[in-house]
Amino acid sequence: MREVKADWCVCTIPASILSQLDVQVSDTMKAAIRAVGYSTQVKIGLEFKRRFWEEDDHIYGGHSFTSQTIGLVSYPNNNMFGKGPAVLLGAFASDAAGLQLSGMTPEQRIETALAQGEVFHPQYRKEFMNGVAVAWSRVPWMMGCTSRWTDENRAQHYQNLVAMDGRLVLAGEHASYYGGWMEGSLLSSLDAITRLHKAAQEA
Repeated sequence: MREVKADWCVCTIPASILSQLDVQVSDTMKAAIRAVGYSTQVKIGLEFKRRFWEEDDHIYGGHSFTSQTIGLVSYPNNNMFGKGPAVLLGAFASDAAGLQLSGMTPEQRIETALAQGEVFHPQYRKEFMNGVAVAWSRVPWMMGCTSRWTDENRAQHYQNLVAMDGRLVLAGEHASYYGGWMEGSLLSSLDAITRLHKAAQEA
């Protein structure tokens, strides 16, 4: 445990985690933090011995969409015609499909991606080398992928979430209108430090 003292705080902890902490903020801020929902996306990267989607199937970038749990297969649009191992996105699942994959072990997720990806590419098993699967709802310091505001929650709580609360202000994609994007996080940080600077000048 490390303790740091400061006059002001810009807090970038995701609301999914912050809502579980005993934070000394107003009741309206606590309600705003609890109001932010989070998505359940899962991504699975698959490494193969060669770029068979290019060599055999003449696919150069883009996506293959499916109603299966994996959601899609996404092909890299860089290093085309390269030799040796290559990686493609074997799944990008959200909502109910994301929850289903999140309930699996990483090994089970990769097996699911291989089994369902074979629908597009029978070469999967022969060419497969390795895989990695990330379920953001299972990552302990995030507990979700991106913020998911409803129109009702945003109308009721958003301004309270981004307002100065004593000497604390929040920043991050959850405190912006561009949830899930770095742009949202950057714009939120600029807004947060602008609010903090104004509050510090008036203190």
